[in-house]
Amino acid sequence: LMQKALVSDCTVLLTGESGTGKELVARILHQHSQRRDQPLVAVNCGAIAEHLQESELFGHKKGAFTSALDDREGLFEAAHGGTLFLDEISETSPATQVKLLRVLQEGEIRRVGENTPRKVEVRLICSTNRHLQEEVAQGRFREDLYYRLHVLVIPLPPLRERRADIPLLIDHLLRDYQEGISPAAIQILEHASWPGNIRELENQLASARVMASGGRIEP
Repeated sequence: LMQKALVSDCTVLLTGESGTGKELVARILHQHSQRRDQPLVAVNCGAIAEHLQESELFGHKKGAFTSALDDREGLFEAAHGGTLFLDEISETSPATQVKLLRVLQEGEIRRVGENTPRKVEVRLICSTNRHLQEEVAQGRFREDLYYRLHVLVIPLPPLRERRADIPLLIDHLLRDYQEGISPAAIQILEHASWPGNIRELENQLASARVMASGGRIEP
């Protein structure tokens, strides 16, 4: 699916639990696309306060609100010609979702406090760890925006469903650790549940390296 996405410029929706590597996939898609020499702008929508989302994404005009001391471009303008990665798209407010829909439909944004639209040309990659169809059914996500985003969907499976990859991931994550890890320790890791997915595996291996005190990682 990633190979298909590389030869296309369409909107991509990455789905999967936290820690499955959605941002890494977004970066790979950008770095191997025709936009690789243009900016990649990544933002976690859940980390932006709801009342600031529109300003962060679309920019604002000086004086548009109390703390708007200068004109400021938003992340869509910053990503012009490149890729914008909206992590946790489900955390956007209803008002922001309306404006996102307009960007996808018209290819233009309007800064907060400004009347003149501005053209933007970006490749949009979004991610979510929620089931967007359920969010739509519960009235928390716009149905029309959902269908605009639902172009090419790449689901990233949890680590417990791809256990054959665990030895490969261990090898990759310990590639500069000369002491290595014992087969018995690998077997334990292969049978763990990993609710935090690859991120949890990475952190556990980092901890094991410290606890091994310079020796090979053992059970």
